[in-house]
Amino acid sequence: MSHLSQIKENKSVSEKDFRSPIKNEEEINNTRLYARAFYEYIFNGKVGAPVREKLRNGAKVLEFRSDGGIWAIEVSADYPNSEFYAVDSIIPKFDNKIDNVKFIECNIFEKLPFPANEFDYIFSESKFLYMEKNTFRKVLLEIFRVLKPEGISWIKKQNIDYDISTSFENYVKETEKAESIVYRIVETQIGSGDTEGEFLLEVIILFYKNVKDCLAPLMNISFEEFDDLINNFQSESNAEGSKVILKHKQVLARKKRMYC
Repeated sequence: MSHLSQIKENKSVSEKDFRSPIKNEEEINNTRLYARAFYEYIFNGKVGAPVREKLRNGAKVLEFRSDGGIWAIEVSADYPNSEFYAVDSIIPKFDNKIDNVKFIECNIFEKLPFPANEFDYIFSESKFLYMEKNTFRKVLLEIFRVLKPEGISWIKKQNIDYDISTSFENYVKETEKAESIVYRIVETQIGSGDTEGEFLLEVIILFYKNVKDCLAPLMNISFEEFDDLINNFQSESNAEGSKVILKHKQVLARKKRMYC
C-alpha cells in the first residue's frame, strides 16, 4: 500500500450513549470486522502500541468496550504469558474457555469493576462514536484510574461530536493523568479505482446505511436526504481523478508516574 502516508506527531438509562438502533446486527458486526482488519493493516498490527515486549513477558491488559472480545481473543493467543480482560455492556457467550482471557459484563459508563492502578495496557478502538461529552470525560477518567502508573492506553479517535473528534488530545489532557500524549495520523484514499480505497468505501457506506435510523434524526434531516448524502458521497469518491482522503488518528497516552 505505497500510496499510504504516515504522519507522526508528537447500566444507567440517564447516561446517553447514542447507541444506534441497528436493525441488522450481523451486518454491522461484519462492518466492524472489516474496519478492524483495515485498522490493523494501516497501524501495523493488532497490538497498536509499543508494548509487545511487556506482553511477551507478562502483563495485565484491558480491552474497553470489547465488541465481542475479538481483539482480546486474537491477541491473547499471541501473548500467552499475559492476562486479558474484556469489558462491555453485553458480552456474547463463548463455547470454549480461553485460559488467559476473562470477559466481564458491566455498566461501562459507571465505575469499572477493577481497583485503581490495575492494568499495564488498555486498548480501545473506535468505542466512543456515540458518546456525549460528559460521558466521554467520565470514561476517560475511569480508563486512567484503572491504568497503572506509566501504563499505556491506546485509543482510536472517532466520534460524531465534532469537538471531541478535533480536540481529542485536549480531553485526555483534561484528566490531568497523562504525562505523555503521542498521536499518529494515517491518510488513506477512499474509492476512485484504488483497491484499498474501494474496500474502505464499501465499509463506510455499509456502516452509514446501518446507522441511518440513528444519525438522520441527530442531523435533523429526513431519511431521503440522508440517502442522497450517502449516494453523493459514493459518486464523488468514485469519480475519475477523485482524491477523497480519510484521516485515521491513533492516540497513545502514558499515565503519570506516582512519586512518594
